[in-house]
Amino acid sequence: MKRTVLMAGMLTAAMVRGGEIRHRFVASDFMNSSLHYVDQNDVSKNWTLKLPEVAFDLQLLSGNRLLCNRSKGYEVYDLATRQKIDGFLSDAMKEIRTVRRLADGRTFLGSQSGTVYELDAQKNLTATYEMPKAIKYVRLMRFAPKGTLLLAADDGAYEVSLDKALDAEKRLVRKFTLPRPRNAYMAQYASDGNLLLSGGYSKGFFTFEPQGKLLKDTVFAQPEGLSNFFYAGFQVLKNGHIVMANWTGHGEKDFKPGWKLIEFDANHSVVWTWNEPYGGTVNQVAILDE
Repeated sequence: MKRTVLMAGMLTAAMVRGGEIRHRFVASDFMNSSLHYVDQNDVSKNWTLKLPEVAFDLQLLSGNRLLCNRSKGYEVYDLATRQKIDGFLSDAMKEIRTVRRLADGRTFLGSQSGTVYELDAQKNLTATYEMPKAIKYVRLMRFAPKGTLLLAADDGAYEVSLDKALDAEKRLVRKFTLPRPRNAYMAQYASDGNLLLSGGYSKGFFTFEPQGKLLKDTVFAQPEGLSNFFYAGFQVLKNGHIVMANWTGHGEKDFKPGWKLIEFDANHSVVWTWNEPYGGTVNQVAILDE
C-alpha cells in the first residue's frame, strides 16, 4: 500500500491563477443549506439558491435538472430557472442522506441507518432493503457496474446486493475497510475496476483493488493557514481527473479554513482548487462542463 502526501506546487498555483482550468459547477453548501452555481468563465452567471435543508447528495439529470436528497425524500430543481419542479416526501422515511435516479425512472433513497427505499417512476414505494447491522452511519450510495450497491459508512465502504430474496445479513458482497476510520462519505468503482473512497474525517482519498486490498492512501497537504477536515463527495471527470469536496465544518463555530474543492489527476497531483469565501462548507459537487 502506498501512502502519499501531495502538495500543490508552483505549477498548480500557476494553473489556478492563470485560469487554464475553469469549471462550471454546482456545489452543495452545508453551512448555509444552499446550492452555489459557479461559472468560472462568466462570473456574472453565478447564483446561490437557499434550500429547505442540507443536500448531502446531488445528481445531474437530463434537461439541466438537479436531483437533491431531503431528509424525508428528494427534490428536483431546474438549473435554468432555479425553481423546484418535482419532489417526493414521506413521513415513513427519515434521515435520508443519498438519492440515485436510474435511466428507467426508478429512484433509490438511502437513510443514515442503511435502509434503502426503491420508488418506481410513478413514485410508488416498491421495495425496502434492510442492510447488515455492521453498516452504520451511511452517507452516499452509488451503483456498481453489476447492479450491486456501494454504501459509504462509518468504517469504510460496503458492497451489497439488492436481491429481494436475501435477508439483511446476507446482502454483503465485500467490504473495503478504512485504514483509519471514520465516516467515509462516498465510494465508486473507477473504469479500471479499482474502488475509490473518500474517507471523511480520516482526511484520506483511498484506492482499493476490487477484492479489498488498499493500494493508495492520499492526503493533500494544503498551503499554510488551510487544512483538510473531512473528505466528502467527489466526481470522476471524463479525462480521469477527480474533483472532491473538502468539507470544513457544520457552521461558523467549528469552521476550519481549507480548500473547498480539490481537483487532482491520475497521479493524485493537485491541478485546480476552489475556495471562495461565500461557498461556506462544501460537501458535494456536480461538474457541469463535462
